[in-house]
Amino acid sequence: MYSVPVLFFLFVVFVFSVSNAFSLYQKESDVRTKSEESKADLVVLEAQKIELQKRVDFLETERGKEEELRGRFMVGKEGEGVIMVVDEKATTSANDQSKKTFGWWGRFLNFFR
Repeated sequence: MYSVPVLFFLFVVFVFSVSNAFSLYQKESDVRTKSEESKADLVVLEAQKIELQKRVDFLETERGKEEELRGRFMVGKEGEGVIMVVDEKATTSANDQSKKTFGWWGRFLNFFR
């Protein structure tokens, strides 16, 4: 039992067993990680499913259909008009920018115009 060949053989069997056990441990760890990721993905997908179902339910109503048509195709009902809102700040800021870019030299030249 204590001979060198038997001890060598037992050492080889031990190393082989430890190697296989470590390999199985790594595989189990990978499977556990992937399982947790899959569970997290499932939760996200279920939340998306709920949101999509709400959207489908909304689009099945008359109001939902009308809102989607107005949003995508910019259409309106007969007799509806268009109101244009003009922002006055945009025009004054353009004038302010042109004055700032000329500086004192531009103001001097504008004095003679």
